[in-house]
Amino acid sequence: MPQYISVSRRTDIPRFYTNDFFMAWLKGSITYNGGYGRSYTVSLDPEDVMGYIFWSKDFYPLINHPVFEKLVEVNNAVFHFTINDCRELEPNVSPVEERLATLYRLCDIVGPQRVFWRFDPICKYITSTGKIRTNEKAFFRILPQVRKAGIERCYFSFMTFYKKLNNRRLAFVEFTLEQKIGIAGRMSSSCAEYGMQLYNCCNAEIPGIIPGIKPASCIDDGILRETDRFGVHKQIKLKPARKGCGCFDSRDIGSYIQKCPHKCIYCYANPLT
Repeated sequence: MPQYISVSRRTDIPRFYTNDFFMAWLKGSITYNGGYGRSYTVSLDPEDVMGYIFWSKDFYPLINHPVFEKLVEVNNAVFHFTINDCRELEPNVSPVEERLATLYRLCDIVGPQRVFWRFDPICKYITSTGKIRTNEKAFFRILPQVRKAGIERCYFSFMTFYKKLNNRRLAFVEFTLEQKIGIAGRMSSSCAEYGMQLYNCCNAEIPGIIPGIKPASCIDDGILRETDRFGVHKQIKLKPARKGCGCFDSRDIGSYIQKCPHKCIYCYANPLT
């Protein structure tokens, strides 16, 4: 049965593994390491794929690849573009100005209705000098620039704490519910001003408290149906990745051996250490 292909929530394939992906796409199949020593092969033939969900902090290599425009000519595709702006948390991510330029070009190629902004995650941390900071303020700087591209959807979440994050070079501090509500409320007010719909990922209490914020389905059956240009969409089932997740079913083709050189301090997926 045809399925949606996620590229990828395990590592940043569009930024660091674009050539590998397009070689597999041209071949018609991809083999990936799913962890625990297991490998899986997935067909990428058009009759087996309803579309692609791409995720990245920097789509520059993807959209500049000679095969990219051919892919979006013959396949459905949507793009989750994470644009934060905090060098302490994301030491190897390209400058925000460069990524915004890439965002504008991506929207020109595929249309802004297929591109979603992620401001994710919102973190509170202790700096090397002992100060407590958050990355909240960057949201308000980036919002008007993203909106200029015609993008109407923003997804955000608060950082989830995992044991593997305890040994990173910054110490993280959990937000209280009151602090989350305050931050989300300020974000919602600004989004209303700019005409941006705000979606909250995996914090079920937030959308019910703050008007204007909807619970997120980052892989959304309804959006995939709306953006289907080829009449291939078939209803997919809800398949949450973790508690509070509203995502629908897809096949993620990221390999656990594909480490991510972005080295984001908060990353719980595949950072290159």
